[in-house]
Amino acid sequence: MPLFTDSRNTTINNSNFVDQSINNTIVSTSLTNGQTGIDILLEASNPNAAHDSSARDYAPRCQPGTREQYIEDIFGWGAPAIGADESLPLFWMKGPAGVGKSAIAQTCAEELRKLGRLGAAFFFAVNVRDDADDAERFFPTIAYQLSTEFPDYRDLLDQRIRHDRTILKKTMAMQFKTLIAEPFQELEKTGKGIGRRLVIIVDGLDECKRADDQSRIIRIVAAAARDGVTPFRWAFFSRPEPHIEATFTSYDIALVTFTVLLPVSDNANSDIELYLRSGFEDILRRRNIPVKPQWPSDNDIQALVRAAKGLFMYAATVLRDVDQAGSPSEVLRAVCAATSNPTNGSLFAGLDAFYMLIMQRIPPERLPTILLLCRLLCSGESYPGSGTYSGVMQWSNLLRLSEIDFRAACNQLSAVLYAREHSDFFDFSQLGDTDRSFWHAAPAFVEAQAGTAHVVGRLGGSIHFYHKSFYDFLIDPTRSGPFCIRSSPMHNAYFKHCLEVIFEYEESYRFQGSGEL
Repeated sequence: MPLFTDSRNTTINNSNFVDQSINNTIVSTSLTNGQTGIDILLEASNPNAAHDSSARDYAPRCQPGTREQYIEDIFGWGAPAIGADESLPLFWMKGPAGVGKSAIAQTCAEELRKLGRLGAAFFFAVNVRDDADDAERFFPTIAYQLSTEFPDYRDLLDQRIRHDRTILKKTMAMQFKTLIAEPFQELEKTGKGIGRRLVIIVDGLDECKRADDQSRIIRIVAAAARDGVTPFRWAFFSRPEPHIEATFTSYDIALVTFTVLLPVSDNANSDIELYLRSGFEDILRRRNIPVKPQWPSDNDIQALVRAAKGLFMYAATVLRDVDQAGSPSEVLRAVCAATSNPTNGSLFAGLDAFYMLIMQRIPPERLPTILLLCRLLCSGESYPGSGTYSGVMQWSNLLRLSEIDFRAACNQLSAVLYAREHSDFFDFSQLGDTDRSFWHAAPAFVEAQAGTAHVVGRLGGSIHFYHKSFYDFLIDPTRSGPFCIRSSPMHNAYFKHCLEVIFEYEESYRFQGSGEL
């Protein structure tokens, strides 16, 4: 605006004037509600699936000196030396449950990140799921992680999503094309390509909800790899489930895939021994306990190694159980005694004996409730409105337990049950009374803020099994015996309990003007 607009008959002498007017031009790339395209992409992704998310604070990792050959193989494939022959674009590490695939994947992701060779990582795992349809979030999550690394790619994504928000609701093939393949092709054509091959790690593909989606992800990635449309190598880690095996061994995909078997083998015994010794040293260090003579003894260590039968999951669960015990030495003695003479010679004999010990330690008066909890956790995906969430509020309400009683029940399974707090939701400690059920303690909050399955599933925190092997144990009567959650007595108890809950909730409903129901 000009100075002294519309002034008349004005005289000013010996003065200095400074024009401090500001001419701002604002270019907005946001939507009318303040969201950018990248904001929308973040909402459609699963941040918990990243290798460095808080949900993976306690994820298994390889101890220094263990699994070295497998890690070297992956680095030789994914980050080859200059001048080395171009490697195949897909890598598949297959192996049975508990052999340490996720630990290798986590370690490789962290080390590749340090070298600047990690593009993205997605860990399918029961304890980091954040949506009922995890496959729908897979490619958006990969795209979001890549967008944090490459500004030019981020700008392209932002424009595409602002132009068409429905991209994030399209088929997985279309998501891959529009969010990943086409943007990187466009950058390459304009001379803004990333200039190097990066690795994308996908762990636990067999834990994606639907088998069809597991195979579909492989086929989409393999087709792009075959045609060379993206600058990425993809590393998959999974159990060799029949449909996954069939997909990777199909002729066109096998041609572009480097396959490695991670077997159950006595060759892993030295690595498991090193893992156990390091883990027990950490337990003592956290307690500031210098123990002499050595604890555990060499005999105990060797007994645990033999019981593990090549399964790192056994060693990891034992360490977790001992670490959480009030008397570590007493728990260790019980574990060694229970697993030294397993009742069968199967691969999982030692692990099953340990899981049986965990269940047998539960006080008889608490066992029915804890078995119901296990039953609910194993069938949670079929519970109306629950998706794959395992919220403390949900399960405590279904079990008709107060918060304090529910958490006490969970503590009985602390070696196999992962409890996670969600700080971004309501703090129930504000309610003061932990002896009352969540449902009756905070009805106004539940009604006002918990109208969606996503929110309800996280109220009070969430719980999941640490590893799918415990689920496998619980559903197999030949392994879990009286603790099998698919036995006839358990089905009857579960059905009876559900009816009681339904009738109890039904009696709590009143309709104005309806009279007696």
